[in-house]
Amino acid sequence: MVDDELLTLPEIAQMLHVNPSTVRLWVNEGRLPAHKAGGRKWLVRRGDLERMLDDQPQIGRPKSAAAKETVKDWSEVPELASLDLASSTDLVRGIR
Repeated sequence: MVDDELLTLPEIAQMLHVNPSTVRLWVNEGRLPAHKAGGRKWLVRRGDLERMLDDQPQIGRPKSAAAKETVKDWSEVPELASLDLASSTDLVRGIR
């Protein structure tokens, strides 16, 4: 069953394009259930990862191409500035 597939923290980090320490932080905070597999290795069920991503859709999703461009004057694109600020604030607070 796909939901039961076990993933390592580095595999999750690579899939989501985040630093492995970010994934470890999610595990330490209890946001992502994981099971110790001896030594320093942790395993996460794919289903648990998918549930976390469903609860926090901003995680692991590519930003729009427009948001990736460097903007020198945010007043030219205020809708992107407010979206960027809102999403980063929500991410810090852990709000969806």
